[in-house]
Amino acid sequence: MSEKIKKFVIHTIEKKGKLPNNCEIDSFNYIDSGYVDSMGIIKFVLNIEAEFEIELTESDMESPEFKTIGGLVNIIRKKITE
Repeated sequence: MSEKIKKFVIHTIEKKGKLPNNCEIDSFNYIDSGYVDSMGIIKFVLNIEAEFEIELTESDMESPEFKTIGGLVNIIRKKITE
């Protein structure tokens, strides 16, 4: 399940541009790197919520985990199994 979640997250982030080849995917900060900006974050969250039938809370989005691909995958995985 985590692999499916990761593929979806990466695919969604890469709509803005291909991720750098030499980056550590799990720790890649897609927000600080500009792949998802403040205007795009709502659409990004809505896509995730629709795909996995979950609801991301404000505290999820304020978590440092939310900013990295690996962290976001963990948040989504926990939500699915709740």
